Amino acid sequence: MFGIDQISWGQFGTFILIFLGLWYLWVILMAIAHQTGLSRNTLFEEDQASSFAKEDFKPIAVCSWDFPSQLMPFAHETAIPLPVSFYEETGLDEGYAIDRFASPNDPHLPAILEQVQYQQ
Repeated sequence: MFGIDQISWGQFGTFILIFLGLWYLWVILMAIAHQTGLSRNTLFEEDQASSFAKEDFKPIAVCSWDFPSQLMPFAHETAIPLPVSFYEETGLDEGYAIDRFASPNDPHLPAILEQVQYQQ
């Protein structure tokens, strides 16, 4: 198919070497052309055109009456409570079997749930 079975490894290697040689020759020529300025694209910052001339800063006068005499109040004037929950170390916990939680009629379930620590 496509004549691949008729090409030898020697011909394939020669083709690859020629292709890579042409590729590197093209890369080197492009680098030389870029260095000599044949295809030089100047950056905006490096452009020396007169229309992009740098302007100096002009100072402006600022007086104290341009600003309010008091600080503006923050949007929340009331205290916002921040609840804090602490983790209590209760020692080594052996755990409970999953069957305890599966049966809703277990009399020990409310006592177990009171001991469980969770964070909302």
